[in-house]
Amino acid sequence: MTPNPDAPRSADDPLGFIPRPTPQLRTAVERQRGALPPSDFADFLSNVRSAFNKYTAKLLEFEPGIHRGVALHRMMDNEMKAAAHVVVTCCKGCSGCCHYEVEVTNDEAVILSIIVQEGLVIDNARLAIQAARERKSPAWRRFQDPGNLCVFLGDDGACRIYEHRPAICRKHLVTTPAVACTTDGMAVAPVEVLLAEILLSAATSIEGTSCGALPKMLLESLGNV
Repeated sequence: MTPNPDAPRSADDPLGFIPRPTPQLRTAVERQRGALPPSDFADFLSNVRSAFNKYTAKLLEFEPGIHRGVALHRMMDNEMKAAAHVVVTCCKGCSGCCHYEVEVTNDEAVILSIIVQEGLVIDNARLAIQAARERKSPAWRRFQDPGNLCVFLGDDGACRIYEHRPAICRKHLVTTPAVACTTDGMAVAPVEVLLAEILLSAATSIEGTSCGALPKMLLESLGNV
């Protein structure tokens, strides 16, 4: 669930026009490049570019911060309707993905910091420990470690800010058993919605937008709002 904006870019990178493509978008594009004739792949890539430009323009209509963050969430929910027919194994309380290193934009971090400032109690000590970790720290691989719990996860295993959860959480659905999400080595089959990946890539690629681990971004926002 962690985009990597620092991944090496080759000269023939088909997604060179996107500063921060999600790993899932990159995988989908490479799959199509291997399966389609060159002319068809060119058409496919043109559609990706058009969607990326459309989402970027739409997000830029909103002021940075809470307004752009809310717009991103609304747009993500709309794109994920395409997967409404898919039978997923995700359910309230499974919470495996709530132990991962999740990344958010600075716009989303503002939303989260306002919720905390308005009175939602979180474990500040755990937040500080998580925020101090290096990106992709091995600590996040300790599945179901209590120290990895998202500070917004309730004792019942349900998200306490579900209506305001990050875009990356909104698009993360799986069709494999929930146990696979917390067992190292088990295969996990995520639901793939291409437009959702393009949208998130657009949101994180806007000039002036930063993206990082939720704990770190939240802590920074709490100090700046």
